[in-house]
Amino acid sequence: MLPDFTAEGQFKTTVDSTDPDASRVEGHAGRQRQQSIENARIKVAGDMVGGDKLVFALGDAEPAPLQALAAWMSEPVRHAFVAPDGWDSVRSAVGDRRVVVLRADPGHGKVAAAIKMLQSPPDRRIFNLDRNVDLRRLGHWLENDAKSDDPLPHAAGFLLCEPLAWGHVPGWVLQQLETTLEKSDARLVLTVTADAALGDPDLTKYVVTLPPPQKQTTVLAAHLAWSLGRSQDTIERLLTEPELAAFTERVFAADRSMKAAADLALMIGQELDGATVDLKRLERRWAERATEDFEIWFGGLPDVQTRCLAIALAVLNGLPYEMVVYAAGHLSDRLDGPHDGSEGDHPRPPWRDPFWATRGELLRLLRARIRTTTVRGPFGSAPAEVMEYVGEDYAAAVLTRVWSEYRIQVPLIRWLLDLADNPSEDVRIWTATALGVFAKQAFDFVHRNAIAPMGIDNKFWLRDVAANALSVPAGSPRMRPLVESVVAGWYGNENNRLGQATAARVWGTALGVHNPDRALNVLERLTTIDDRRVAKGVADSLADLLLADEAGNATRVLRRVGSWLFDDRRALSGTYVFLALAENLTSEPAGDAGTWPMLLFIADQRPELRDKLLAMWHRVIQSGLLADTTARVLARWADLAEADADVRGAFANMLAALPGSVGRFDAVELNLRHQLSQWLAPDNLQPKMLTAYAVEAELAKRNGSR
Repeated sequence: MLPDFTAEGQFKTTVDSTDPDASRVEGHAGRQRQQSIENARIKVAGDMVGGDKLVFALGDAEPAPLQALAAWMSEPVRHAFVAPDGWDSVRSAVGDRRVVVLRADPGHGKVAAAIKMLQSPPDRRIFNLDRNVDLRRLGHWLENDAKSDDPLPHAAGFLLCEPLAWGHVPGWVLQQLETTLEKSDARLVLTVTADAALGDPDLTKYVVTLPPPQKQTTVLAAHLAWSLGRSQDTIERLLTEPELAAFTERVFAADRSMKAAADLALMIGQELDGATVDLKRLERRWAERATEDFEIWFGGLPDVQTRCLAIALAVLNGLPYEMVVYAAGHLSDRLDGPHDGSEGDHPRPPWRDPFWATRGELLRLLRARIRTTTVRGPFGSAPAEVMEYVGEDYAAAVLTRVWSEYRIQVPLIRWLLDLADNPSEDVRIWTATALGVFAKQAFDFVHRNAIAPMGIDNKFWLRDVAANALSVPAGSPRMRPLVESVVAGWYGNENNRLGQATAARVWGTALGVHNPDRALNVLERLTTIDDRRVAKGVADSLADLLLADEAGNATRVLRRVGSWLFDDRRALSGTYVFLALAENLTSEPAGDAGTWPMLLFIADQRPELRDKLLAMWHRVIQSGLLADTTARVLARWADLAEADADVRGAFANMLAALPGSVGRFDAVELNLRHQLSQWLAPDNLQPKMLTAYAVEAELAKRNGSR
C-alpha cells in the first residue's frame, strides 16, 4: 500500500525531509526524461515539423497546413508503384527541374506518380501543401523559414495536389519558386487534371504529361504482393478465384481509377483468411467504402480486441511490444468486459482467443512494424523490440478518430489514468502526451476528469503527468491562455502545496520554453515556501529549461539559483534545487568523451560561468544545509569521474579551486577531506580511489605541499 497523504501534516513535507514514495516508481535523470518527452511528442502527437510550423498563413489565404507526407501514401508508392508505359521518358523530361506540373486525366495515378518523382533520392522528406496555399507568397515564406531556428529539412520535397487557384497562377510565380527551391536543393511537384487551363503561356515549360496507366488488375496485384508479402504466382492464383475475379471485374467496371485498385488491395488483405477471402464482408465493406484510406483501414479492424490494440499502440507508439500488448489487454477489459464464466457444467473457451493471430498478422492488420533497438531502464540499457506504426501520423490520427467518432471518452480517460500510475516513466510520459492530444479536442472535459485531479494528487508522478499533458495544448498559441489559467489557479492557492508543485512543473515543461524569463520569475516566488514537493517542482522545471536550451538558458538559470543560495528566505530551497540539478543533469560530449555532470561540463567549457558555479558549490558545502544530499551528489560526481580521466581532472580542479582560506583548517576543505575518506573507506562497496587521489593531489598542490 502507498502511504496515505490525505491528512495534512501526517508526513513531514519540508524541504529537508525525504519523500517516502520516491522509490515507488521508475524515474529518469533530467536529460533522459527530456528525450522521452520529445520522443513521445513525435510518436504520439505527430509533432514532426516542430512548434507551430504545422500551420502557417500565406498571403490572405486561410491558414494552410504543412504536414509530413503520411506513410500510408508514401509507402505503397515506394514499394508497389506500377510505372506506366513511357515512364522513362517522363523521368527524362522532368530531369533536375525544381518545379514540375504533372498533368493527367482523373484517376490515372498522378498523385502516386508525383510522390514517386519526389522519392528520388529515397531519403527525401516530403511535405503536403494544402490546396488553398498562396503560391505567390510560398517562396517568401520558404526563404524566411530557412533563416529560422527550426527550418524545414534540406532537400525537402513538396507535393501540391490540384491547387484551387491554379487558373490564376502566372508564370513568374513558378520562376520565383525555382530560385528559392534551388537554394535549399528542394523540389515541388504540382498535379493538375488534363483539362485544367493554364493561366499563363509561360507555364507550359513546367508541364509534363503522364501517360495512361497500366491495367487496374496489374496495380491490384502489385499492391497485394507488397502488402501481403506473397509471390506474384500466389497473388495471381488468389485473384483468379472465380468469385473474387467476378467481384473485382464489377468494381473496376464502376470505378476505373488507380486509387480503386489500391483501396481494393487493402480491403482484400484485411479480409484474407489463410488462402481465401471472406467475399461477403469484402462486398459489404466496399459498398460502404469511405474516401479516406485511413478510415478504410480503421473501419476494417475486425473486433474490439484489435481496435484496442490499435488504440494502445497509438498511445504507446514506439515503446516495447510487451507494454503495448499489456495496455491493450487492460483497455479491452474496460470496453469488452471480462467473460461471465461457464454455462452449466461445461467450461467455455476463452472469450479472447490468445492464438487467433500471430504477431506478424497483427502487424499487417495494424500497418505497424517491430523495430529492434536499445531502451534504457532502471538497470541500464537493454535490447528491446519496440512496436510502432509505419505511418508517422497514424498514432495522432487514431487518437483523434476514436475520441471524436465513438462514445468511449469516459473509459478512455479511466484507462489512461491507470497508465498514468504505471511504474515506467516512459509509459507515463507517453500517456501524458495522449491526454494532451485529447485535451486539444476537449480541454474542459479532459481537464475536469483527468488533469485537475492528478494536479493535486499526493503522488508526484501523477502531478508530472498532468504537467506534461498540458504541454501539448500549451504548444498552440490559441490554447496557451487556457493552460495559463489552469496553472494560475494552482499557483495562487496557498492552501494546497501540491497544486503549487504542479504549477511549478507546468512552467518548466509547458510554458517556460515560450518565455524563460517569466518562468524564472514565477518559480523564484515559490522558493520562499518550505515544502519539499514545491522545491522538487522548481528543480525539475529548471532542469527542463536547461535541457530545452542549454546555451541560451544556462546563464539565466544558474545566476538565478546562485542568488537564492545567498538569500536567507530562499537558501534552503535554493540548496535543494542546486543539488537536484547537480545530481540529475548530465552531458555527453561528442566523440569518445565520457558522461559528465552537466554543471561540471558547463564550468569546464564556459569560463564566464566557472566562478559562479564555484561560488555556489562553496556556499552549499559551507552552509551545512542538506549535508547528506550534498555528500550523495559529490559521490555521484566522483563515480562519473572515476570512469573518465577528463571528468576526473576537471572535478579535482574544481574542488581544489573552491574559494575560501587555504589550509587543512578551512571548513570547506575539512568537509571535502571527510568525503575523500568516505570514498576510500574499506567498507565502501563502491570506492572512488582514482578520484580521491586526484582530488588529494590538487588540494596538496593548492596548499603548497607535496
